[in-house]
Amino acid sequence: YGFDLANGTRYLIHADAVILAAGGHTRIWRRTSSRRDENTGDSFRLAVEAGARLRDPELVQFHPSGIIEPENAAGTLVSEAARGEGGILRNALGERFMARYDPERMELSTRDRVALASYTEIKEGRGTPKGGVWLDVSHLPRQTIMNRLPRVYQTLLDLQMLDITRDPIEVAPTAHYSMGGVWTRPEDHSTDVRGLYAIGEASSGLHGANRLGGNSLIELLVYGRITARAAAAYSESLTAQPRSASAVADARAEVDELLAADGPENVRALQRAIRNTMTDHAGVVRDEEGLRAGLAELEVIEKRMENVGVHPDIAGYQDLAHAFDLKSAALAARATLEAALERRETRGC
Repeated sequence: YGFDLANGTRYLIHADAVILAAGGHTRIWRRTSSRRDENTGDSFRLAVEAGARLRDPELVQFHPSGIIEPENAAGTLVSEAARGEGGILRNALGERFMARYDPERMELSTRDRVALASYTEIKEGRGTPKGGVWLDVSHLPRQTIMNRLPRVYQTLLDLQMLDITRDPIEVAPTAHYSMGGVWTRPEDHSTDVRGLYAIGEASSGLHGANRLGGNSLIELLVYGRITARAAAAYSESLTAQPRSASAVADARAEVDELLAADGPENVRALQRAIRNTMTDHAGVVRDEEGLRAGLAELEVIEKRMENVGVHPDIAGYQDLAHAFDLKSAALAARATLEAALERRETRGC
């Protein structure tokens, strides 16, 4: 059951099998490589509402180098090629800090190690004025940068008017990939709910506690085929097509209820509040005190969500879509915080 973003027209699609492929939940952090209005945990909420389970939602990979500004582009990634080509990481004091964390591999260390190092420097007060660290390639020959890092050069020029052949880039750890997600069986990505499947960042289990770069694309190619075949076979095996009138009624009522909501709370502001809570209390490094504080803040946000106002306008029904994003984000945030409390060890990301 859904609605058209442009004019609000409702749609009912009868499906024997459903494959959730709406990504993960990295948009619930302040800095993320996800585009706006994506990865707010939609798959997670849809699965849970249908009776499926989530697994390891706390396992989130933070990419070490996302840019900090401008705000509308915060989280845009600076390719790891910048470090691969000889880029140097420094803190606000000018120290090459990777020597403290991985003296052997330095900047060529793994994503999780570099993200942890940058996070620690920022947390302990050695971060840049805007809360990041410096990634510097300006010591490399100009020709090397133009030949080997053309996209990084162009991106920073476009977004910040920054010439990386002369000046360092301000970067910070950025929520990048959800290793956890909907619980699925390894052989065909089916869930606890008959006919419901999840794939890609929406699912879980395949990448353990730390995904290697590029592996998500391989996963989609391999499991896209396996899961599609399983869903088709399931559909084919049905002797009757059961349809639930009450499920449709619930979906319709939920949309109606949101469209009638006229409270003082702003959906976008509440989404921002969730992002702030997750960034402050469930970032790269977590502890029990912080996670409990995060859960307390989330409870207040969930209470405020009861008084939202949803107002479609001449531009369309985006506000209604954001209200659904908010519901998903709140569920994903709670799952992440509660699972993180249970994960009493340092693991992977």
